[in-house]
Amino acid sequence: MPISATAQHITDKQDQYISIWGGYSFSSIRLLGKTKHAQSLITGIGFRKKVYTYQNGNRLYYSADLIPFVEFDYPKRDDNDQQHTASGIGISPVGFLLHIPTHKSLNPYIHVMGSVVYIDRKFPTDLSRKLNYSFDLTLGFNLHTFKNGFVSAGYKFHHISNAQTGKENPGLDSNFIFLSISIY
Repeated sequence: MPISATAQHITDKQDQYISIWGGYSFSSIRLLGKTKHAQSLITGIGFRKKVYTYQNGNRLYYSADLIPFVEFDYPKRDDNDQQHTASGIGISPVGFLLHIPTHKSLNPYIHVMGSVVYIDRKFPTDLSRKLNYSFDLTLGFNLHTFKNGFVSAGYKFHHISNAQTGKENPGLDSNFIFLSISIY
């Protein structure tokens, strides 16, 4: 399906861009992680650079993010499930984003990233570690709302754990709803 001239013009300028984003998870689930009933908040600053354009117009981007703030409000198993708060910072040095341009101003994308996150305490139990690893899978939509950028929103599945490097590794899975503003 051909891309209209307007959408083509907008997406051609997106060889690289910067994003500021934030997300909130109302409650964790038990998929890979074992910590349930946790709320999470995350913010990030990201860089995206186009690395490949497919024949159908889809674009593959390399991505890297700084995570200046992440916070978890969670029931701590080794404290009779009393609510605790832990916060940290992180970096996502490697990620890939597949942008699927359409002939409209609303364009879907899929994004995967891996991160290293340093938490201010052993998380989420006393036998875990401060240094944790995470990955996320994002499904979102870009809405081209202004000349030199766009707004994005969507869903992010986020898993964090110590990758079996601590004595315990309960992990935590968050379901983030996020909003992002990007400029190019």
